[in-house]
Amino acid sequence: MQAEDANFTFVHFTDTHIMAGITFTSDFGWQVDTQKTLERVICAINALDPPPDFAIIGGDLTSPDLIDRSRHPTPEEYEPSYQVLRETLQLLNCPVHMLMGNHDDRIAFHRVMQHEVPSPDFPHYFSFNHHGYHFIGLDTLEPGSHGGYVDAQQLDWLRDDLHAHRDKPTLTFMHHHPWPVEIEWLDTENLHNGDDVVGLLRDHGGVRWMICGHVHLDKEIERDGLTQLTSPSTCFQISKVSQARKTYAGPPGFRVVRVKGRELSTQVLYLHADRDDEL
Repeated sequence: MQAEDANFTFVHFTDTHIMAGITFTSDFGWQVDTQKTLERVICAINALDPPPDFAIIGGDLTSPDLIDRSRHPTPEEYEPSYQVLRETLQLLNCPVHMLMGNHDDRIAFHRVMQHEVPSPDFPHYFSFNHHGYHFIGLDTLEPGSHGGYVDAQQLDWLRDDLHAHRDKPTLTFMHHHPWPVEIEWLDTENLHNGDDVVGLLRDHGGVRWMICGHVHLDKEIERDGLTQLTSPSTCFQISKVSQARKTYAGPPGFRVVRVKGRELSTQVLYLHADRDDEL
């Protein structure tokens, strides 16, 4: 199929922060059951008309490291959270592709999701074609850092992948944002070599959008024909107006993208009510 004939929908949701058996309590005193909020988002996605062809999860899939910030959990301690994530995603009525975020653990992720990889902690990046479009998922996890980084091997892969699909309109997904979102503390935790990544994307010429997680808010930034979109979290959000590190519980949200021919449109949905049919 050519891109001119494309007609499909996909969804982007992110920062699910699953913590097996734990109701997360923030530094601000609010609590959230991240599995329950993910289930609400999945229920809403399953009710979409037309139904999405696939979903992308933008990283920070699990976060047992947030339970006790004085230490980093072992891969074995991460595994129960990935198992809960895998079981919860079985409720979703479409295929799903997952990215790594700064709260994730590659070793546990590969073990639970049963990936065959060259080494236990190999970066999880991928690409695929769908109805004339090309989709790229990058791994921006830099262990031990809240910010992100794409290593040299992955940059070489990205360059080759973009060249091999230079005839297709392309969307790229990554956890960390390469461009500032104008919240100072968040912009110190961005994609630290974002200029390298964006440079490759611009060289391709056909890359339309970069869709990111990490920032727990929806925002759109356009520069010279390339657009960066960020999506809200499925559990807790970050203030859009405060420069302080301020978070609050809910409402869960996700992004819907509609592709028709070479035209792209998007909207963000928040689940403000207790009932998922009250969007």
